[in-house]
Amino acid sequence: MKQVMLDARGSVVAVVGLLVAQGAAAQSMGSVSYAPLAASNVPTVSEWALIGMAVLLALAAYHAMRAQGSRALKAWTTGLLVCGVLSASLWNHPAIATPPPVEIALDQSTGGVADIPHNAELFFPPFTHVYTVQNQTAVAQRVTGVSTRPDLLLETPTGFTPECTVGLVLQPDDMCYLKANGMNMPG
Repeated sequence: MKQVMLDARGSVVAVVGLLVAQGAAAQSMGSVSYAPLAASNVPTVSEWALIGMAVLLALAAYHAMRAQGSRALKAWTTGLLVCGVLSASLWNHPAIATPPPVEIALDQSTGGVADIPHNAELFFPPFTHVYTVQNQTAVAQRVTGVSTRPDLLLETPTGFTPECTVGLVLQPDDMCYLKANGMNMPG
C-alpha cells in the first residue's frame, strides 16, 4: 500500500510539473516591432519614354539583322535564346535553394508587434536557433525594435543575411534573420 501511494504521489508531481513546464514553454521569447515605411517619390522613366526606347531597340535589331554577317548574328541570337530557355527549365529546379519556414511574420500593413515563438533548440546544445522574419504585407516595413527575455541573448546570425536590426527596411516578401542564444536560460 505504501508503495502504491509513493507511485501515485510521484505521478501527480510529474503531471503537475509537465503542466507548469508547458505554460512556461508557451510564453513568448520576445518580440519584433515594426511600422510601415513612409512613402517617398521614386524617379521613373515615363511610359512613353519606355515605348520609344523599345522602338529604337527594335529598329537597331532590324538593321543589324539586315546588314552583312547576319548569319553569324542569327546563330548567336539562336544560341543565346537556347541557353536562356535551358537555364530556366525545370531540370534546374532541384538546384534552387528553398528558404527556411517563416517563424515570425510581419503581417499587419499598419505595423505592430510580432512575437518571437518558443523553440526547443534553445534548451539543447548548441543552445541557439535562427529565426526567420518575413514581411508578409504589400508595403515596405521598417523594424523599429527587437526585444527578448533577459536570459535570451541575440547574436549575429552567421551565414544568414540580412540580420534583423532596428532601422532595417523589409520590402514585401523580404526576409531577415535573428539568432537567439539560450545558454543562460533556466531549464
